[in-house]
Amino acid sequence: RVAVSTVRVEGEACGRLQEGSGFVVAGDLVVTNAHVVAGNTSTEVVRTDGSRAAAVVVTFDPDRDLAVLDVPGIDRPALPIGDAEEGARGGVYGHPGGGDLRIAPFEVARQVDARGSDIYDEDRTVRSVLFLSAHLRPGDSGSALIDPTGTVIGVAFAIAPDRDNVAYALSDDELTATLDAPRSGAVDTGPCIG
Repeated sequence: RVAVSTVRVEGEACGRLQEGSGFVVAGDLVVTNAHVVAGNTSTEVVRTDGSRAAAVVVTFDPDRDLAVLDVPGIDRPALPIGDAEEGARGGVYGHPGGGDLRIAPFEVARQVDARGSDIYDEDRTVRSVLFLSAHLRPGDSGSALIDPTGTVIGVAFAIAPDRDNVAYALSDDELTATLDAPRSGAVDTGPCIG
């Protein structure tokens, strides 16, 4: 059930292909990271069977680094969302390197209110972040952290640049707040990153 609700996210931005991962949260809605779709002129999701579907970005939050895509007719079950706790274990369902679905094991080492910056390294932010023991790779951005019950407890968004097997995820609190924000159609995805 989790595998079929996991998608690869692709978009054209500033003349290059951006790739990441995402997952179905409700109806036709898919969650990914904002940095995966930043600057996109068009966005698609690729299902596990290889079929493609056009997506419209309806929430773009560069402070939280979360985005919500509307994918009409995605026809995949929505994944439930639950609380993350320190010591929780499970699998990160993603498409590293834009390749096939891979499940990487994780353990939540701790949860903190982390001070940092938005995806453009401009505005200061405070986010609820999970520190993970996990071997993630580029392309895992936007992946769901799934506990043994099949519940989403976080969204992967970064890899530690200076420590092996350390990654970071946004907590369920950040995900829920993003989903609760009002939506009224397509939104601007800002400038490209880098």
